[in-house]
Amino acid sequence: MSITFNGIGSGLDIDSIVQAIVEAERAPAQNRLDRLETDTTEELSAVGQLSSALSDFMTVVEDLGDEDLYRGRSVSIGDRELLDATVDESAQTGSYQLQIEQVATSHKIATQAVAAGSSTIGTGTLTLHMGNSSFDVVIDEENDTLAGIRDAINNDPSNIGVRASIINDDTGARLVITGDETGLENTVAITVEDDDGNSRDTGGLSALTFDPNDINSVGDGGVTHDAKELATPQDALLYIDGLTVTSASNNVENVIDGVNLNILSAQSEEDYANGNTINLTITNDQAAISDTVNNFIDVYNSFMSVVDQLTVVVVNEGSTGNLTGALTGDSTARNLVSTIRTQLSTGVEENPDGMQFLVNLGITTNDEGQLTLDSAKLDKALANNFDDIGALFTGENGFAKRMETALEGYTGAGNILELRQDRLQNTLNDVDTRREKLDERISLVEARLYSQYQAADSLIGSLNNTLSYLTSIGTINNDDD
Repeated sequence: MSITFNGIGSGLDIDSIVQAIVEAERAPAQNRLDRLETDTTEELSAVGQLSSALSDFMTVVEDLGDEDLYRGRSVSIGDRELLDATVDESAQTGSYQLQIEQVATSHKIATQAVAAGSSTIGTGTLTLHMGNSSFDVVIDEENDTLAGIRDAINNDPSNIGVRASIINDDTGARLVITGDETGLENTVAITVEDDDGNSRDTGGLSALTFDPNDINSVGDGGVTHDAKELATPQDALLYIDGLTVTSASNNVENVIDGVNLNILSAQSEEDYANGNTINLTITNDQAAISDTVNNFIDVYNSFMSVVDQLTVVVVNEGSTGNLTGALTGDSTARNLVSTIRTQLSTGVEENPDGMQFLVNLGITTNDEGQLTLDSAKLDKALANNFDDIGALFTGENGFAKRMETALEGYTGAGNILELRQDRLQNTLNDVDTRREKLDERISLVEARLYSQYQAADSLIGSLNNTLSYLTSIGTINNDDD
């Protein structure tokens, strides 16, 4: 590897000279690329902001055009401590008067007492029944205590929906069985196949028998031993406009079309005896529409704020000139806003007079181009012209569909904004390529300049040496004279 010392022959600062020439060569092209990159990046960011704001706007337009919004129902209940309810779009508006005489309850029993939870009971097979279903639990020497039996029941994978626990009362430990399901049809029973050969006595595993109705038709009329019924099963009993309804569950579905009732508690005896009722009223879900309209206005105003920021002109009287947004004077932004505003002022001719335009709902544009809402006017329209509001926003001629069609060139596949972003990104990619080529060209210029200056330096060094030699000869000759 050779080491080059530039400027030794000539005394010139070749490095500084070459770098100055190189920078002078690079600067104009570099500045053009920097300006192009800055302008393109700003424009790309602005178009992205515009596209994102438009997407948010179209989302809320779609919400307004959703026909399910105008089928929604809401429910009010006179006493939500006693009753809850949900409704779907199939429910008809109207009012109902309800009375609740009793709630549905599950069956709960306690078998006869033994000394303790650790007491050995016996072996065999327990069959636990709930309504028409049952499952078997095998009890052997590994789990023949009261606690072991409890765990075997609860952990059995075929358990049909009963829970076992132990309560210690004054007489001893009792196995408590609770049914998960409510209603008369879900009564609980226990039958036993005892390994001691007698499945109905009080000794061994059969001590846990609770079979008041002789489920297996043994013929003894039923066996409960000293078991206790802690809670009797019962159906819910209620009256809707005087009509009797019984249900095994406290969740009463579709007794009223489209309405699911959840009974929480029975009325007091006094209220029931006095004929007091619980009012249940189904109405159109006006609140959901009002919320969507308000959200539409908020999103529209946010969209217009973004447009204003991107297209703003701030007059500056100083020497720096006016300040402008990245899309100031841009025809795409201008045409987009014009298209949207046209649809805002277009009506639905099929609607009755007074319900054809957004202004009929209290939606107007202020001097700053922002939408405002007269809530009282909207509430009045919701109360008096509910169906017409749906027709104003939905359907082929409704606001949402018209807006979607009008803006398809800005939102559909291969839309104007998307193609523009692609073009701007390609420009940025091209800037990178042009920078690389500029670097390559400048490297060649730099190498050429060094080569030229090094050659000149060498020549000047040689000439200087010759001059020094000639000068020294002349000096010698003069001395000789």
